[in-house]
Amino acid sequence: MILETQTGEDAMQMTHRYTRLRCGDEEDEIRTEGRKGTEADPDTTFSNLSISTMDNEKKKTVCSRLVLGGIVVGLVCVGIGIGIGYAARGSSQEQTHVNGDGPAKEAQTQDAIEVLLNSLDSTNIKENLRRYTSRPRMSGTAGGDEIVDIIAKEWRDSGLDMVRITPYDVLMSYPNRTNPNTVQLTAKDGTVMFEAATFEAPLDAEGNNSEVVPPFNAFAVAGVAEGDLVYVNYGRIEDFVFLGDNKSLSVEGKIVIARYGKIFRGDKVKIAQQFNATGIIMYTDPADFNMGNSTYPNSWWLPGSGVQRGTTGPDGDMLTMFYPAKDYTYRIPKSESWISDSTIPAQPIGYGDAQQFLSAMKGEEVPVSWRGKLPIKYRFGPGFTNTSLSARLTVNNFEEVKTVRNVIGYIRGEVEPDRYVMLGNHHDSWVFGAIDPLSGSAALTEIIRVFGNLLTQGLRPRRTLVFGSWGAEEHGLIGSTEWVEEHMKVLYERTVAYLNVDYACDYPYTLVAGSSPLLQDSLYQSAKKVPNPEKNSPYKTLYDAWNVRLPNSDKTEPSVYYSLGSGSDMATFYQRAGVPSVDMWFTYDENRWDILSYPTYHSAYETFEMFSRFIDPNFNYTLAMAQMWSVMAWDLSNVELLPFDATRYATAIQNFVASLKKDFGVVWHQQNVNIDALDSAVRNLTTSTNTFKNKINSLADRSPLSIRMLNDKMIQFERAFIDPEGLPDRRIYKHVMFAPSLYDSYSDNSFPGVVDTMHDIQLNNRTDKWGLLKQQVSVATYTIQSAANTLEDIGL
Repeated sequence: MILETQTGEDAMQMTHRYTRLRCGDEEDEIRTEGRKGTEADPDTTFSNLSISTMDNEKKKTVCSRLVLGGIVVGLVCVGIGIGIGYAARGSSQEQTHVNGDGPAKEAQTQDAIEVLLNSLDSTNIKENLRRYTSRPRMSGTAGGDEIVDIIAKEWRDSGLDMVRITPYDVLMSYPNRTNPNTVQLTAKDGTVMFEAATFEAPLDAEGNNSEVVPPFNAFAVAGVAEGDLVYVNYGRIEDFVFLGDNKSLSVEGKIVIARYGKIFRGDKVKIAQQFNATGIIMYTDPADFNMGNSTYPNSWWLPGSGVQRGTTGPDGDMLTMFYPAKDYTYRIPKSESWISDSTIPAQPIGYGDAQQFLSAMKGEEVPVSWRGKLPIKYRFGPGFTNTSLSARLTVNNFEEVKTVRNVIGYIRGEVEPDRYVMLGNHHDSWVFGAIDPLSGSAALTEIIRVFGNLLTQGLRPRRTLVFGSWGAEEHGLIGSTEWVEEHMKVLYERTVAYLNVDYACDYPYTLVAGSSPLLQDSLYQSAKKVPNPEKNSPYKTLYDAWNVRLPNSDKTEPSVYYSLGSGSDMATFYQRAGVPSVDMWFTYDENRWDILSYPTYHSAYETFEMFSRFIDPNFNYTLAMAQMWSVMAWDLSNVELLPFDATRYATAIQNFVASLKKDFGVVWHQQNVNIDALDSAVRNLTTSTNTFKNKINSLADRSPLSIRMLNDKMIQFERAFIDPEGLPDRRIYKHVMFAPSLYDSYSDNSFPGVVDTMHDIQLNNRTDKWGLLKQQVSVATYTIQSAANTLEDIGL
């Protein structure tokens, strides 16, 4: 999860390959009901049939087969059409039979859920995790390539209808092992007085692996910064504004040091650059990552030598923005890409090393809210008490085009094969990744094993199930973004939901879920079917335990957040394709530990040993996630009428608009912002969603066509919030209701175009942005009204 050889232009010159416009990009092995070698795509749109380089005879053979295949497909389609015609004229009982619904189908669905719950095995998950974490798994490395092949083979062996490997050639970022990045304290004559560790000290047997990548920030530009040091708290924009407004302290020409947390690390770099700093050092303060009396390997708490790696780049391949990184795709020069706008070096260090720099700083002591838990006095700077000292930051990262690969598996739907329910997790990690992401990968492979067994028992879902194991997520959601960009048109039209589990468990306490409002009821219904992973608890289901440990504000149901952000692979599905999405995991009690993430996040200490000793020793919670994930997927892929409740969306929007009016209403009236039209659109949406819900609850016509029409309206309702033009200056984000904040990519803003523009007006005194603000309120008004129209029988 993102909470976070050749170099230079030579690496940009990709080896010429023959253009693949229809097939050959994927490395396939196809299974249909257990039979190898028979191609039966659940939907031919997801198959990239290609004609690669071959001699004329082979081309003729392929063309002949394609023509013959086309005739066969045409005859099948005619047959299907005739069948549907007869079915449509039949009685409602006959329609139910053709549709695969009714009591028999309900019993089959319940049988499948019982099989899922009873067949998923924690021992298998444990062994999957042990196997997956045997070496570092960063994309573009030998270990990263190996895990793709391992997962693909295991999925194929499980009997899925089809498994594909989808490659993309993308710009990646790596540290230079022979010339590592350094953070130093130097004397005036250049003597190095102190240097932060370039590798984490190995604390267990796994840590001695020679493939462990040194700590770095991906896509931080190469360069050297030298000079005074200024402490900037978390490096948020409000922290920099506080320094200037309250302390008359400028960071121009200075290196800044910031503690990790609160916002995405890439935004810290961007903001530091905005305030003209020359470099940024980031460290994990024990106040945010260590609240124990001991550290790993004696507990799960982060030791002082632990360092958080992570990307600072954008989502997706930066050379092919908006389009998939295929052989035929035009690539902009690196000099015109995002990385050309990033000008300051950045590097992470552990808090043990950070103490050496912070303790030597001079200046006024910082306020209490800026202090961490190091045994020092935190000071603003600039500079050091020993005026002969200065800080030197040297970054030698390089960029290189690499092939990253996804593994995609399919189970063809029996009744609606052209409607997709998707499950996804990424397989790449910064080092061993026992929590992030491989606890999720281990669970997903076990789910696929059991789904494969269901097929052998004749239990096939109504809708197609698609499984994604994404590559290069840690570098910026690259594998999933490229795949979504390649299949955007299909996903936009046909995808029911995307269920993301970045990792299964970082601590065995409570379920946490971020969700589109449309999927909130599905989350609850699924959790009620899953046993509580704590066997001796008085709360028998996962839902009961969740509701007790993480209730919403009025304690009527478990808390679900709508701010999905861009911290994992659901981002592109949700914010660009408009696919209703979920992201979920088990985590610690935040009331007990006020920390910013699990302690060993993105460090070399996130090993199988650490996970199996301190995170989930019995694998009960990782098993519970596999159960929750699979039950939700099976329900969504089999229920006749989708359990989407648009009134939850309307309620959320009502609350968000009320909050906007409370915060900005007075000044908006002064600036003639059209709030009345926004209010009217919200009222219309509320009426429309209530009417639609009543129609669903009193539905009499349950013919296949009627059900299909209602389901399509619910699927398309989310798409109504997608604006093709995207957000101001951030066209990649297109969801008008939920998109990453301009100042923190981990979190969403509600009405991001409106909120970010107001933020700019108020914090940066950009009074020239009032016209843009009025435009964004207008866009929000139009979008809400359009969403209301989608639920009408005639929305014109």
